[in-house]
Amino acid sequence: MRKGPVPEKAIAIALPVALARGFVIPCQRSQGGEIDFVIACNDRTTIACICRTKRLNEPLAEMEFQLRFIIATLRQVPHNAGRTCEIWACDYYGNIRFFRLTETGLVEIGRDGNPLADTVLPEDTPPDWE
Repeated sequence: MRKGPVPEKAIAIALPVALARGFVIPCQRSQGGEIDFVIACNDRTTIACICRTKRLNEPLAEMEFQLRFIIATLRQVPHNAGRTCEIWACDYYGNIRFFRLTETGLVEIGRDGNPLADTVLPEDTPPDWE
C-alpha cells in the first residue's frame, strides 16, 4: 500500500488521456486498493493506477524499483489476455509516463496504449493492440 494522499491532481491530468482511450469507469480507492480507472475498449479492458513520482525520467529498471509496491498490488489482478494492468506515473509538472505490467516486469507504452517503437513485448502479450 502506498503512503500519502490520493494523487488527485495527477488523476485529473490523466483523465483526458483515459477518455481518449475508451469508456472510463473511475474507481474510488479503498484501503489496499490502488486502482484509479478501468478503461473499457473493444479489444481489451485496462486497469490503470495513477501515481506521483519525483524522478520520472529514470531508466526502466529504476522505475520498476520506484513502483515496486504498486506492481505488487497489481500482480494480484488475475492474468487474462483481454485485460491489462497499467501504471501511469506523473511528475509534479504534469508529465506522464505509461507502463504496462507483464509477467516479467514493466514495458513502457505510449499514451495510446501501444508499445513504444523500441519496446519488445514478451511472448505472453497479444500482438494486436489496435
